[in-house]
Amino acid sequence: MEYADYANFSSLSLATAIDNTVENIGRELSYRLGQSLSAITRAVADGANAVDAAVRVSIAGGTSLALANIRAQVQSLAGRAVMPFNEAESLFAGVIHPFAVGDLLNDSSNNSAVDILKRTVPGLQRMDDLVSVDLKDTLEFPATGVAFFQSNLVTLSTAYQGSSGVTAYRTYIFGQDGVIAVRLGARGDNAIDDGNWRNLTMNIEQNAPRSVSDPSGLIPGWTSYRVHYTASLPPDVTQRLRTIDATSAIS
Repeated sequence: MEYADYANFSSLSLATAIDNTVENIGRELSYRLGQSLSAITRAVADGANAVDAAVRVSIAGGTSLALANIRAQVQSLAGRAVMPFNEAESLFAGVIHPFAVGDLLNDSSNNSAVDILKRTVPGLQRMDDLVSVDLKDTLEFPATGVAFFQSNLVTLSTAYQGSSGVTAYRTYIFGQDGVIAVRLGARGDNAIDDGNWRNLTMNIEQNAPRSVSDPSGLIPGWTSYRVHYTASLPPDVTQRLRTIDATSAIS
């Protein structure tokens, strides 16, 4: 699939702008592209349950996500010989909503994150690391074996389990080849940087020279992107990911 967009700016708009218009719009376009690629990957992951019924776990409404739920699904993957996403550190990769993170941190029951970490000084210091509002941080809850990224871009189930006004937030756990992402590079495409894959390279031109297509120099600024991308599940009846739907005590 091809994803592309662009924006042109007249010389008058750039002359009267009080901000760096081209760069700012380029940043907004990169966010849009990132959300598009995330939505594609998420839709593919959500469809894995149709291939392997063990993929999706639904927790009873009114019950928040707990470490035991995560541990159970990690062992479910291990029991099917699914390799960790990060083999070097033996860690699966996960995507979790900030509300679910808050539920895990607020849980003070036996064998919860608070219960495990409160027993040592290094553990208490690690609690501070888990309380993060920076969505770029990786969170590794104790005794889970999963490195989670916080994201608002998870699937929400409204009217969860038939209850009006109840919403469930989906947590994702990926093993190796949980979802196979394919970027089909083509001439003129933007690349996803190998060194920092969170960033998307945008075409940004703020002082374009006059050309045959614009001999009067009326469009000196523009920004654009073009990416060919798709995602797929591995061709196997045993899938390499798990999803957990749970309601949250946070709103």
